[in-house]
Amino acid sequence: MRTKKVGLALSGGAVLGVAHLGVIKALEEKNISIDIIAGTSAGSLVGAFLAAGYNTKQLYSMAKKLSWDDLGRVTIPTKGLLNSQALQDFIDRELNNATIEQLPKPFAAVGVDLTSGKQVIFRNGPVSEAVRASSAIPGVFTPLIKNEQVIVDGGVLNFLPTNIVRDMGADYVIGIKLIPSITPNKPPQNIIQILVNSFTLALSQIAEYAPAGNVTIIPDLTGLNPHDFKQADELFERGYQAGLKYAGRISEDISKLAIIKKVVQKIKND
Repeated sequence: MRTKKVGLALSGGAVLGVAHLGVIKALEEKNISIDIIAGTSAGSLVGAFLAAGYNTKQLYSMAKKLSWDDLGRVTIPTKGLLNSQALQDFIDRELNNATIEQLPKPFAAVGVDLTSGKQVIFRNGPVSEAVRASSAIPGVFTPLIKNEQVIVDGGVLNFLPTNIVRDMGADYVIGIKLIPSITPNKPPQNIIQILVNSFTLALSQIAEYAPAGNVTIIPDLTGLNPHDFKQADELFERGYQAGLKYAGRISEDISKLAIIKKVVQKIKND
């Protein structure tokens, strides 16, 4: 019986988040089970559904149908161009208004409170609210307002929440880091693309210094942008290829660490 708890930390990346699914597919094929999940922004969306029991086939089918209209509705732009309530409603429909406490696996989403300037870690309450807050790209989506808190995309402070997964009890942490970039020679065509590209450039610097997991998988996303859902097939494939490179090593690591833990426990008991 496996005694190590395996954690998965998922970075942000907007539409690039589809690449997470490809990586996870490669892990599934190696029968690598995930016990604990934490995600930032797009990673929180993927992570929430994984924690709810969805597999990559189900999630990829869902991703292929998504558009910006599903994630936000145009609103009077006082705090954001798109009302993030649409994302919250979408998640509530899919997960039957589940709370984080009701998910089969431990899950956390990371946001940032613009009032205090501090990280906000969602470990309880509605899944939809946590993911909505964590995914609220500043300027694009309206933030989550809770009392005095104004909560936006967690990538502002914690792009890859490996530390959160460890704090939740993971012995071995797999990080999937989607380093965002913009597509050269392809000018943004509207205000959403301008804002997403601007946020992407800032995040690309933060991503470089994100804390690593025991293994950190970084798919090659060269030439792909964070706002085009038509890239889903290519994003999934690139994630899958990156996952294949590491799946064998991860499987071996987990097996070795489980043996070490058993030996240590035996020594303690003796």
